[in-house]
Amino acid sequence: MRSEAHCIPCVIRQAQRIVLFAQGSEEDFVNVTKLAMELVGNLSLADPPSIFTSYIIKEVYKYLKNPDPFLELKKEMNKIGRKKASEAKILIEKEKDRIYTAIKYAACGNIIDIGPQDNFDLEATLKNLAFKKDDYKIFKEKLKGASKLLYLLDNAGEIYFDRLLLEQLSFLKLVIVVKSEPILNDVTLKDAKEAELDKLGEVIETGSGFLGINFEKVSEEFLRNYEEADIIIAKGHANYESLVDRERDAFFILKAKCPVVAKSLGVEIGDSVFYYYPGAKIV
Repeated sequence: MRSEAHCIPCVIRQAQRIVLFAQGSEEDFVNVTKLAMELVGNLSLADPPSIFTSYIIKEVYKYLKNPDPFLELKKEMNKIGRKKASEAKILIEKEKDRIYTAIKYAACGNIIDIGPQDNFDLEATLKNLAFKKDDYKIFKEKLKGASKLLYLLDNAGEIYFDRLLLEQLSFLKLVIVVKSEPILNDVTLKDAKEAELDKLGEVIETGSGFLGINFEKVSEEFLRNYEEADIIIAKGHANYESLVDRERDAFFILKAKCPVVAKSLGVEIGDSVFYYYPGAKIV
């Protein structure tokens, strides 16, 4: 999907947020704001927001001389995610349709992306979560005869909820995708191994440190698995932004957190979806 003018102030705020997490100075805050505003003019809105934003984030990292400003936050998110997911695992085992319940918990995991919340009520969150778009029936049909599933991870912390879903889908060959380099609080190989996802399937890297998938910088290993998989599940905004509108079909689990993505999905900001994108028609 294309970026829009609404993405410009958002990416500038993201650059400023990085300075705050890196505990930069007031001078850094001002300089990074100027840097982001200057860089925006050189980027194309034809790119997905995930790619548009990544270019600026990478330049901010260079300015700050800090390759992973969110390292400590990710550790805290993983700690909370591990604890809450262990509670959810017990609840899933009580459900008749464990796969669907695990999908909803994977969506609930997005809460951790908002910030560490050690006291949020897991059962209440699940009870109140209703997908605005729910394509589970299509998913069940796709499972029939499928043998290989590609699962694109999103953020630290919520990967422990993703693990719950992957466990329910362990009858398939699982290929689990992480970032090759740190960017924001996205999952890296180190995070995935700490969550023992490598015991559930093959963990591969995207080939870059871009949000979502940058198909111009993607690894051959990722591209091969992307093309060969019978089913794709992608978590979060950035993966949605970079995979939707492509020829390949995919399922998306995410919460719409901005007007651009909400409009694309035809939902309101704050709505969660389990959405099946059938793939673009080849003309």
